[in-house]
Amino acid sequence: MTLKIIAFVLILVGAIINYGAKLIVKWMNLAEKIDAKEAAELTGEEFEQYKLTKAIARVKVAGVLIMLPGVFLIFYTFR
Repeated sequence: MTLKIIAFVLILVGAIINYGAKLIVKWMNLAEKIDAKEAAELTGEEFEQYKLTKAIARVKVAGVLIMLPGVFLIFYTFR
């Protein structure tokens, strides 16, 4: 029973992080902390959009990595 609860909590937290990635990036100002040396040829607005997109992608990956153990626990407990 506790494994099911842990699994659902992990899935829920990962999904919230994944769907709220843009809000999390803006709230924590993560786009300013992104190192984007590979995009030096972009103009000012394109560069800012690139950093925002890169920060959102990193937060979404973190959300998926949190959600993944919950999915595996669901498969394990309901087999």
